[in-house]
Amino acid sequence: MNVWQVVGVGLVTLVATLILKKYLIEASLPVLLAGLLVILGLIFEPLTILWSTFREFGHISGINFAYLELMGKILGTAFLAGLAADICKDSGENALAAKIELAGKVIIIVLSLPVLKAVLTGLLEVLPK
Repeated sequence: MNVWQVVGVGLVTLVATLILKKYLIEASLPVLLAGLLVILGLIFEPLTILWSTFREFGHISGINFAYLELMGKILGTAFLAGLAADICKDSGENALAAKIELAGKVIIIVLSLPVLKAVLTGLLEVLPK
């Protein structure tokens, strides 16, 4: 993947969306969503490389892969909630965007509870009683 591909698709999507907002507002959102899907498709391969590298780091360091998998879920939740909120903001639905961001934060907190529990358990084992 080349960064120029992402920039090119982004700029073409931007110009098309701006033109359509001026003349045919109903068509601007589908064009924007199509551009976003193309960009997500372009970053799929680097994401798989990143995921396999995380697995390799986990294997080398001896970290339980469940924690790395959880980190991936948390990052994915943050990215998806941010993307959905940005689409809502672009559509003028700021209240809906705020609720999506709030839901994403709550889900991230819930997903990170097992890590917090493991850290606290480890601390309690180290601290004198």
